[in-house]
Amino acid sequence: MPTQDDKKAPFSLSINVLLILCFGLVACLPVTIFGIKVYNAAWDNAWREVREKHQLLAENLANPISIYVKNQKAVLALTGEHLRIRELLQKPNKEATEHLLYESLLYSEGLTALFLLDNTQYVLNHITEYRPRQVLKDNMFTHHTFVGKALHHQTSVSPVRINPLTGQPSVFIATPLYSGAGVPSHILVGELKLEPIEKLRAAIRFGKAGHSAIVDNLGQVLAHPNPDWMKTQIKSLSNLDIVQKMMAGKTGVTEFFSPFVKSHMVAGYTSVPELGWGIMVPQPKTEMQAQVRTILYAEFRWALMGLLLAIVTAIYLGRWITSPLKKLAKAAQKLASDGFKHNLPETLSAPKEIQQLAKTFRDAIQGLSHSRAEIQKLNEGLQHKIDAATHNLQQANEQLNELARSDHLTGLANRYHFEQTIAKLCSRRQGDRDRASLLLLDLDHFKQINDTYGHAAGDMALSKVARILDHNMRQSDLAARYAGDEFILLIRADEKIARERADNILAEIAAEKFQFENQSLSVTVSIGLYSFDISSPGLDLKTLFTKVDEAMYQAKNSGRNKVMVLGQN
Repeated sequence: MPTQDDKKAPFSLSINVLLILCFGLVACLPVTIFGIKVYNAAWDNAWREVREKHQLLAENLANPISIYVKNQKAVLALTGEHLRIRELLQKPNKEATEHLLYESLLYSEGLTALFLLDNTQYVLNHITEYRPRQVLKDNMFTHHTFVGKALHHQTSVSPVRINPLTGQPSVFIATPLYSGAGVPSHILVGELKLEPIEKLRAAIRFGKAGHSAIVDNLGQVLAHPNPDWMKTQIKSLSNLDIVQKMMAGKTGVTEFFSPFVKSHMVAGYTSVPELGWGIMVPQPKTEMQAQVRTILYAEFRWALMGLLLAIVTAIYLGRWITSPLKKLAKAAQKLASDGFKHNLPETLSAPKEIQQLAKTFRDAIQGLSHSRAEIQKLNEGLQHKIDAATHNLQQANEQLNELARSDHLTGLANRYHFEQTIAKLCSRRQGDRDRASLLLLDLDHFKQINDTYGHAAGDMALSKVARILDHNMRQSDLAARYAGDEFILLIRADEKIARERADNILAEIAAEKFQFENQSLSVTVSIGLYSFDISSPGLDLKTLFTKVDEAMYQAKNSGRNKVMVLGQN
């Protein structure tokens, strides 16, 4: 009978095979766990970048767009005020009205056409920068909701619609005008220039197919890199989930399928609350996947090579290397527990194969550290680009704010900024004896200068007068362009001092040499002065401007080139 020793185990393996299996198992488990962690970390990092970059870019783009549209609303409001002040709404004068519309369009940087409508929404006057392809129909704005809102005391922005004069998608702004009784008597419609919005949008580019897009409150394309959607047709994206979220006023990050790129996209998006517009900054998901794959390949290359070399080396090991292997396993376990922050110790007393295995692992860990450093460098580079883009947007915001406060031709403050300054001044009750004065200057016979020498000569005269006014301003004073050839000054002084300074200004302008194309121009001004007590109850802008305007017309009617004072009771 066979003895117990002669019996063979039903399942037995050699030490080399067991070593391969055991070492392979020990090596594969941490590599697998590490691979899952790396995969999840890579995607978490990619999504974090989308939130920090795409969403931030969309949010930063919303502010200058909102400011841009607000500025154009202000231009329409100022134009309407000029029409009212010059009584062109009560007493229509087609030539004077078109001239005023032309001046407003000339000095506006955001409008390409102006239309004056009556309260039945029919066009009375219009002026455009472009040459229409067909004759204007006076009913082109009838039955449009955004125009109807103006009759209900609302300044409204239209969705994207085809302009019949150009055949191209356009956006219009309608504002009510009042000639009395608190009921809109006319409507002023301005056609918004879309080029500045497109330039802001086009400045945001990244990756191979990353871009940005802007839609109106109906989900129609307002600015997009696809030129076919911007020239002769209106493209609606309202069926996309991301556009519906923007139309609902939401902000965030989402995925969607782009009909333009024909690919699944990952995008940051936001809305412009005042307009109902939406801004999205999408990037193909495949580009994100490529970034993740690049990171994973770099991470796993060394790990897989180390694992392969470890298995090959284990074939040549025997029992006599069990002790060094145990030491190496303990070191590897400690290394895994502290997150691969250190490296394996030197194994000078171990067999050559063990030393090679330990070196391979050390190289893999060094490769891992190098990959981590590359990821950190990539993150820092992306953050730098985001910071640079944010800085550029901030500069654009500052430029738009400056444009909103100043007059384009003269460099002085515009009327809107001047009115805000006066309103703030009147809201402060600084003392019973704190007085200020308003000076309203009108160039005498300015229309003759334009008619005789051309508008360039008139612009030269306005600019020179503006420089003289600015030269005579103190730190607490403010000079602004009030209307076409009118300037208004705020002087923080009583009537006596203000009269002296007005006389100095009058004399300096009269003595100034105005030369245009080797011809001397006679330029004088009529000045109205009104002094008031800042702490007076019931003080308002309308009263102040009416008083100083009355004084200026007294100067005009009494012979021009003089100062007339209107005192306050």
